[in-house]
Amino acid sequence: MKIQKIFTDAGLRPTKARIAVLSTISEAPSALSHPEILDRLSNQKEFDRVTIYRVLDWLTEHHLIHKISGDNRAWKYQISQKQFSESFKPQQQLISTDHHHAHLHCKICGQITCVHELEPHFPAKILAQYQVSSIDINIKGVCANCADSIHHKN
Repeated sequence: MKIQKIFTDAGLRPTKARIAVLSTISEAPSALSHPEILDRLSNQKEFDRVTIYRVLDWLTEHHLIHKISGDNRAWKYQISQKQFSESFKPQQQLISTDHHHAHLHCKICGQITCVHELEPHFPAKILAQYQVSSIDINIKGVCANCADSIHHKN
């Protein structure tokens, strides 16, 4: 699916910066931090660090990407794979402000994978006391690729 079509289908204005940032994030094999995105767009001089921050905030606000708590309290940004499936309907995504799934985070390579099949469940009594807008669950370990390379070294 073309990046520009995601904006059009959602009724959002696709600017050059928004398209560049969303394309960069969508092409990455794992979640990216602001500095990583800035580095990947360094050949395009019109995108400075402030512009990238503003675009990331805008994309997050419109639920086209989501933030994941990375190492050293740095945010990483990722698009869920479901957003690029044929059944994805951007309007539905824009209505939902929930981010209720887990992330697998490799301690060696830093790859972050969304796990939509794992959702947290809390007692109704606890949730009645709070308006929960998002839940961030990070499961840290070693991905299959890194585990294989460790195994081959031994």
